[in-house]
Amino acid sequence: MEAFKLVNFKNEYNTNMPIVRSIEGSECEAVCRSLFRSWHVNTLEEFFEKEEQEFVLLDDINAEDEDFDWNKVFNSIGIPVPNEVFINFERFNSIDVFLFKDFCKYFDDIWYPAADDIEVFDASFNWIVSVKHYGAVHYAKI
Repeated sequence: MEAFKLVNFKNEYNTNMPIVRSIEGSECEAVCRSLFRSWHVNTLEEFFEKEEQEFVLLDDINAEDEDFDWNKVFNSIGIPVPNEVFINFERFNSIDVFLFKDFCKYFDDIWYPAADDIEVFDASFNWIVSVKHYGAVHYAKI
């Protein structure tokens, strides 16, 4: 996650962002390899191409909506709510892990409209939810 978001969070809540852990370097590469293997892709380009072509748009859900609710997202696509979620902000250079409840509570502090495209997944690698910078929510399940 970008440093300015951590600073903004600290200024607003007078505490640190509740990230369980940040995954970087070789650990991040290992997570990416596992994710890519599960999704039958070999490169970032193949992954993002698959995302663009095969992920399903949730027409009635937009992350910019005032009443956006991650529980509603998971219910609508039939994914059990996980304990932890992995958040990729860019090109899988680093991944932040949050407790799902904290991710939901602080989503507006994590995802910035107009700036962020994120992928949300868990350690099973069986599903991915993508939130585009304009609020569109897409998903895929294995």
